[in-house]
Amino acid sequence: MKHELNATEEHTAALERHFDARAARRDKAEGRFLDRIERKENAARPLIGELCRDGKTVHYVNCIDRLGRFTGKIREGSVVELLSFCIRNRYV
Repeated sequence: MKHELNATEEHTAALERHFDARAARRDKAEGRFLDRIERKENAARPLIGELCRDGKTVHYVNCIDRLGRFTGKIREGSVVELLSFCIRNRYV
């Protein structure tokens, strides 16, 4: 009986170590993901310009074509929208 409890305790301890290892891997992966996002946002910030229109600040990004040339078009929006636009369209 005592041997049987030991085996059960060992099995439980092994499962806990396994779950702890998985949680640690998940936490590290999440940290790496957040670091990548932060680096991309910091790289995209210089691409966002400001205009003053009728006394209000308007944020914009110059649009780029597939070859990396400026098209002359601009995209206006909030800073968050423009950061997302730059990252989604691989401007950074």
